[in-house]
Order: sequence, then C-alpha cells, then structure tokens
Amino acid sequence: MKKTEKRKTAFLIGVSLVAIILLIFVNMKTAKTSQDEYANYFASVTNESVNLTRAFQDEIALWQLGRISNTSMAKITEDYLKNFTTQKNEFNSTASPEVFKSTKENLLNSFINEIKSYEFFRDYLLTGNVTKNDISTEYLSKALEEEALSFRSYEKIVNESRS
Repeated sequence: MKKTEKRKTAFLIGVSLVAIILLIFVNMKTAKTSQDEYANYFASVTNESVNLTRAFQDEIALWQLGRISNTSMAKITEDYLKNFTTQKNEFNSTASPEVFKSTKENLLNSFINEIKSYEFFRDYLLTGNVTKNDISTEYLSKALEEEALSFRSYEKIVNESRS
C-alpha cells in the first residue's frame, strides 16, 4: 500500500472512531433524557390519577352522607369509569424506557384494579348485592398495593439516576 493510501485509511479509521464515540455519547445522553422525561411524565400521570380518585372519593363521601341516591351515585360512578379508563388507555399507549417497565406495569395494574373496583361498586349501587361491594373493596385494596409497588420502583429509579 502506498503512503498516501495508508494515510487516507488511517484518517478514515480515525474519523470513523470519532463518529462512533460521538454516536455512543449522543445515544447515552438521549437515553438519559428519555428516562428523565418519562420520570416527569410518570409523576404527572400519578398526580392526575390521585386527583381523579380524590374527586371520586369526594362524591362517595356525599353518597355516604345520604346527599346522593344510589341511582345517582351509580351514574356518577359510570361517568368516572370513563375518565379512569381513558387515563389508563393513554398511560398504557405511552412507551416507557426499559428501566421503567415494571414501574409502568404496576401502575397499569393499579388502574385496572381500580376500574374493576368501581365497576363492582356501581353494580352494588344498582343491585344492593353486598357481595359486589365486598369484591369492590378487594379490588381497591389490590389497586393500592400495585400503586405502592409502582411508587417504590419509581422512587428507586429516580434516586439511582441522581447518584
């Protein structure tokens, strides 16, 4: 090989190595940004979820005080079920970084169990079947367990990324 060809080859290899290193650096930076963005998104979704649940629980409190009839509370529950389902579907359709996979699954399971709980609660309101209310309570307990697992996982990821 001629001297000029060797220089060209060495130059191309050098440029290629620099490009590869820059590409790796950019990909790592993008992954970190993606992880941070998802962490912020996750926090906003959980905040919206808490607010929706709180608003619904406020309606239940009015029902418990006798200010809302069973039929009216069943209609209110049906309306809230639409909101909970929309929230679950939007959350489920959003891609998450791999590190958040179990965190997302736990929160998704929490949404699913909360929705089931309110479906059984609505049925209890319409039928008076106490068993449906008991099942509703069981699903709500499962929802809270999954939510707690999700929050612990989220906190662990966020704390590790800060270190």
